[in-house]
Amino acid sequence: MTKWLLKINRDPYIENPDWELVQKYLKQMDGKSISMVLLRRKANGEIVVHGGNLVDGQNIYYMNYWYELTDQLFEEEDEEGIEGLYPSDTYFELVDQTRSEEKEYCITISQLSIMPEKVCVSWGYMLKAIKYFYDHDGKLNPDQKWREFEM
Repeated sequence: MTKWLLKINRDPYIENPDWELVQKYLKQMDGKSISMVLLRRKANGEIVVHGGNLVDGQNIYYMNYWYELTDQLFEEEDEEGIEGLYPSDTYFELVDQTRSEEKEYCITISQLSIMPEKVCVSWGYMLKAIKYFYDHDGKLNPDQKWREFEM
């Protein structure tokens, strides 16, 4: 049974990737050739890493988490006997509280987009979030700040 799905850019899903494969693609993110890595835990939502653009000498990333009831989650939850996580569609983005809301960066999110510095996170901060998600069966790291946003 497929538990995890990994998607790189718009390529087909890779089923049940190990952590080394996930990390391999994250390391290749540059905002150009690879600008999106999506990791989905069936029935528990998905975390998406965008960017990897080089800004001020460091790679930056934008991360969000999606849980959509209109998606296949209902079927997956039934298949796996999992109680739904949220009563409605839910979207969170990772926030680095040490960064500014006023300063902005240009980062690749489908296309070049202007985003507040506060949601453009470093490699280490991004890696901590996605590793926790992977190690804890699709849960968001409670030691990091996630804020809800509207689609």
